[in-house]
Amino acid sequence: MKTQFRDLWRRKTLRCFLTATILFAVFLNFAPVLADGGIAMSGGFYQQAFIMPQGSSISGPSIYVVVFNNGSEELQVRMTSQAPPGVSAILSHSDFTLPPGGQQEVLAVVEVAQDTAPGEYEISITAESYKEGVSGIQLTGAATQRATLEVVGESALVTLQAVSPEGQPVVAMVRLYRVAAGQSHEIDYSETGTLTAKVAPGSFIAASYMGGQKVAEESFTVAANDEKTVTLMGATVYFEGFGLVPNYYSKGGKLAFAQIVYTVRNLYQRVAEGEVILEVSRDEALLEEVSLATLSPLDVGQVGLNYNYIPAGGWIDGSYSFKLRLKLDGKPYAASLVQQLEVSGSGDDGGGISPAAVGGIAAGAVIVGIAGWLLVRSRKKGHE
Repeated sequence: MKTQFRDLWRRKTLRCFLTATILFAVFLNFAPVLADGGIAMSGGFYQQAFIMPQGSSISGPSIYVVVFNNGSEELQVRMTSQAPPGVSAILSHSDFTLPPGGQQEVLAVVEVAQDTAPGEYEISITAESYKEGVSGIQLTGAATQRATLEVVGESALVTLQAVSPEGQPVVAMVRLYRVAAGQSHEIDYSETGTLTAKVAPGSFIAASYMGGQKVAEESFTVAANDEKTVTLMGATVYFEGFGLVPNYYSKGGKLAFAQIVYTVRNLYQRVAEGEVILEVSRDEALLEEVSLATLSPLDVGQVGLNYNYIPAGGWIDGSYSFKLRLKLDGKPYAASLVQQLEVSGSGDDGGGISPAAVGGIAAGAVIVGIAGWLLVRSRKKGHE
């Protein structure tokens, strides 16, 4: 009886030990990598197994680290990377300050030069906390993550294109993943709906997203020297026919306003409310955001709209960029490509709108008309 009790006790003890070991291992994979000085690091970089051809690069929202300040004092942090000759790990942040309890996400882009020797390597990213004193810089702590890299000599070319059910190009987030050992690793992405990437032969998954929701997905394989085009088709809501028409004063020829001409196309489903927001930047600095239209409801179909834009502070010489964003029921969903407008000799001379302005307005109408004609034409072809 005592022998049976001892055996039972040993088995229970062993199970508890194994359970604790497994939980510790799982926690270790997801917990921050701690180091002295209150600095810590987590993120998905260490989970990457990069397989890259010569002369290629890899980037994506899932290739990152997060640096934490777990201490009670503010930390000055310096980011560094270590890579073999011919390989670069480019970081989105190099030097920053973290308050107590603060954190900073750092994205990484890995580039392999054309003359990098094929083989297996290691890449590391290190976050160092430091203090500047009379005697120079003093390191107070550090944390590091490492990832593996295999450089190969063979390559293929993959092109992704997000389109509507009618085959029209759509501005969407497209992401490309390599599938290896049952796991998916992101290797490239684009926010324009189009992506071309040089990849190592293998298996892949391509996906498109709108408003954070997956619209389409396709799995495929490529061999050495292949040129593969993947069309990601899905029902969605997007901008069609977005353009700018500058309008000028008759005296002096200075810019009066920019007419924003666009169409909202809904091939998805009836939405309670859609809002169009215009994002304006000057010389790459955000100038303002303007709500252009509220569509309540936004029905399936298309709506042609326009808006005459004048900056709140008037026109100032510089390079203006215009981008449309669409919210559905208050949540960000779609965006347009960026349109540029160069402004010089700005200033309001009060001369009234010139024939050139009237021509501009007519041009805006033509843009909308052409978009509608193309739509009708494409539908007719679809029924032939």
